[in-house]
Amino acid sequence: MCSEVIPPCYPSVFYIMVGIRHINLNELTNEEFSSSGEHMLIAITDGEASMDIGYGAKGIVRGNIAIVKPNQAVHIYPYKNSISFYVITFNVIQIPNSDSSNDKYKSSIFTDTGPWNCVPFSKCIDLLEDIERHSHEKDELMRYYNHVRFEELIRYVLKQKESLAPLPDLHSAVKGSIKYLKDNFAEQVTVATLAEDVNMLPWQYSQIFKKLTGQTPLGFVNNLRIDQAKHLLLTTEDRIHEIANHVGFNNEFYFNRCFSKSVGLAPGQYRKQNQSTIRVVSLFMEDLLVTLGITPVVQWAHPAWGQLDYLGLIHVPTFNVLQESYESLSEYEPDLIIARKSEYEYHSNQYERCKHFANTEIISKDDADWRLTLRTLAKRLGRVEQAEIAIQQYEEKLTSARNLLNRSKKSQTYAFIRFKSDCIIMDQQYTKSFLTEDLGITLHPKAQKLTLEESRAGVSWEWLKSLDADYIFFVFDKWHEGEIGAERRQINHPHWKEIPAVRNCRAFEVDFMTWMNYGHIASSKKIDDVLRVLV
Repeated sequence: MCSEVIPPCYPSVFYIMVGIRHINLNELTNEEFSSSGEHMLIAITDGEASMDIGYGAKGIVRGNIAIVKPNQAVHIYPYKNSISFYVITFNVIQIPNSDSSNDKYKSSIFTDTGPWNCVPFSKCIDLLEDIERHSHEKDELMRYYNHVRFEELIRYVLKQKESLAPLPDLHSAVKGSIKYLKDNFAEQVTVATLAEDVNMLPWQYSQIFKKLTGQTPLGFVNNLRIDQAKHLLLTTEDRIHEIANHVGFNNEFYFNRCFSKSVGLAPGQYRKQNQSTIRVVSLFMEDLLVTLGITPVVQWAHPAWGQLDYLGLIHVPTFNVLQESYESLSEYEPDLIIARKSEYEYHSNQYERCKHFANTEIISKDDADWRLTLRTLAKRLGRVEQAEIAIQQYEEKLTSARNLLNRSKKSQTYAFIRFKSDCIIMDQQYTKSFLTEDLGITLHPKAQKLTLEESRAGVSWEWLKSLDADYIFFVFDKWHEGEIGAERRQINHPHWKEIPAVRNCRAFEVDFMTWMNYGHIASSKKIDDVLRVLV
């Protein structure tokens, strides 16, 4: 008589915990984990990283779980700051069944490696913390209780895995959401709905969104709305409440508050000040004004250095920045005076007096990064689109130049010399970031060894004589502390022609004011200079 084969009432696989660790990795480290004969359960408790288990890297954040099988290595690379996670090692114990031919009871329930989301993650954290807290118990009963906790964790993880799909590319999902917002910023949205659309938790969505944009989702949307409102204020005669509704603000009062906080002016004031040609003074930022299509009413000038000749502002009057009073700027009837932070700190009393006759504002962004300054200036002047077009064009030009140089000059080195009347400076302050970081040209090791202070103090002719850089760029400082022409006479020194680059006709003079300046136009001209002599 045949009888039905009844499977055993107990599982053929049990899970026994071997150990647990809580690990922190900072952004400068990465780590490889492997366990020869054991499984690993990895639970991310904080931060963001890339995880590779041999099937390609995937992004992981708080709330993600991954199972790593025996003899499998896992690499974790933090994106920013640090990442924290638990690692539990455990054995899979198979129990013989009465029907040895029935293979479906003989393998681990974990058929693949994840990672996947665990929602809600708070229960998982509670179990992990309890397991770690009791992992060193010596009492047999207490150890059994901890084993039960581990089994409960496995049950919870398995339940999560059954109900949730594998983890998508989180960054790509949020990038898609950002693109959608740019095209549909006037729609009414919440963080909850945005997160739900890409199958994420609100906190997880907000965290990745801020890493990608530097802003919160709603702050990002409001900025898009404000930028469009600025455009409409300058190009239409629509009423303010109509513009507010059009860009997505249902409440005119809230729109006015957001606009004033972002721009520094109420919408009506912004329209009045910018609809006609605005009269702007921004000393030593004329490069950026011209980039935005604005001609300053007066331009920066220095008795020794001259002015920014490369801008071609021939018909714009000059203002001597060494004179004692800036109040004479009132003669040019400016609507707006904008100063760099460093300029304001040096002439704070002067700019405070300017506030009596014109709206005077300070640009607080880093002067050395002209892109940041340009964007800040553009936002204030309602020229955001012009700024982004200029930056995009520059980046395309820079990429093309870098590719040309990488093909032909990849292993060659440069040095940049600034001749003064009484010393010779190896410039790093104004040229290193552009030549080394932007264009990818290698600064000569001998120059690299100099600190910024040593570079400013100057080098000797004996030091220069042994400089075997492939190329030298040089400028003559226009500050004539002695007699006129003293800087140019420096290269009459007999050691000048003994320098290898000079001897090989690979030393090139470039314009002082162009290269000692940060700006879109100056940087574009620098690229032209480099390509002209090196390619």
